[in-house]
Amino acid sequence: MAKTKRKKIISVPKKVLTLKEQHIVELAKIAWSRTQKEFFFPPLDMPNFIFDYSNLEGFYIDPQDKWKITMNLVNTPIFIEDQDYINYFYAISLHEVSHYQIIPYDGLINANLLKAAMKQVNENFAPIVVNVFADLIIDAKLYNKNPDLIYWEITKTFANLLDKGKNNLSEFSKFLFRSYEKLLDISIADNGFFASVENVASRVVNVVKKNFEDETLWE
Repeated sequence: MAKTKRKKIISVPKKVLTLKEQHIVELAKIAWSRTQKEFFFPPLDMPNFIFDYSNLEGFYIDPQDKWKITMNLVNTPIFIEDQDYINYFYAISLHEVSHYQIIPYDGLINANLLKAAMKQVNENFAPIVVNVFADLIIDAKLYNKNPDLIYWEITKTFANLLDKGKNNLSEFSKFLFRSYEKLLDISIADNGFFASVENVASRVVNVVKKNFEDETLWE
């Protein structure tokens, strides 16, 4: 689960990393190498692994940097074991690479998806609609292949956000996690936690399920 292809992100990465931060970067690189063995095409450059405490963006594809993946490791959940960090970054890397391999795949399809979205919302919200649709499609496909890993990553991300928000989540985050519950048939939070977004999550998931396998319907 990751944010993708945002238009403009002003990044101020930390220049001198602590030993702990350097170690986390090395673990992220191990996870990336593992991902490349599974998804060897298309060939991709090593992501920009950064610690940027100035913004909340975590993992995204940056159109301002030749559509390269940036992984801001600041908001990574805290784990005790190195292997948990590797597994977490592996799940995230699989997601990001899938944007190149599954949806939107290339600039043309991305443009067509944006055009389709703008029939329903304005140009400011269209990229968000496309991102959500693409993320749900990707994670559903990844979940079908590796349910334990993807479920673990989603629940760890949820717990991390809940902890940082002092048991509060934005309505948008609630919508995303409830959508994952319904789409993947999993449990993330106690019953009623996502009640405020039940209707919109149901509507979105119904659309995704209807168009999930037929790529000609994505636009």
